[in-house]
Amino acid sequence: MRIAVDHTIIVDFPVSLSRVTLALRVTPEDNHDQTVASWRIGPDCDARLNTGRDGYGNVLTMLYADGPLDRIEIHVGGEVFTGPSSGILSAAHPEPLPPALFLRQSSGNAEAPDLAALAIDAIEEADGDIDRLHLLNVALHRRAEDSGPDVLAAMFVAAARRLNYPARCVSGYFARDGGATPHFWAEAYVADVGWVGFDPAIGLSAGEDHARVASAIDLNGVATVVGGRVSSTS
Repeated sequence: MRIAVDHTIIVDFPVSLSRVTLALRVTPEDNHDQTVASWRIGPDCDARLNTGRDGYGNVLTMLYADGPLDRIEIHVGGEVFTGPSSGILSAAHPEPLPPALFLRQSSGNAEAPDLAALAIDAIEEADGDIDRLHLLNVALHRRAEDSGPDVLAAMFVAAARRLNYPARCVSGYFARDGGATPHFWAEAYVADVGWVGFDPAIGLSAGEDHARVASAIDLNGVATVVGGRVSSTS
């Protein structure tokens, strides 16, 4: 599937700054399940971009710019081609950290008061690990009317860990209506299968309409921009 990304991130600062440093997690990369045909990051000011990796292995772009600046607009876009995966992340995907790390509960994950009960009720009639997680995904999807994709992803991660499945938050882009928008979903680790993507915002597995960018133990670790206030995206 061809996913065309074209959006602008607007970052505001509370006061005019003489120097700006931002950390950006906006760049997908090639793996067994997706191919990046083109990609660009274009700030609206003179800026220096340095690309490296964070502790989770995600592509991290550091942006440095001299002011005075009270706002930066960053245009992000390109093309990503994805293939059918049934939500299963290829075993060839580089994993710098062991799954057991993602069993740890994190303060960065949203938890509803009845989350434990929801998790238990969701798997009551499940047949196997994948079925349990799918039922949990569908149960959380019913909350979509009141919760955004980021909150739902964090809730899935917290609930999966309570059920003793390693789980992590994922950021990327979701293709719909002829375009693609920034999006969040979750991945859970299943023994003998590997990491499997679940998107409670749509109640389905994360498939070829998802272009993956970053994964981490919580939402803070997959934040699109660190260092300023993101006022809007388009």
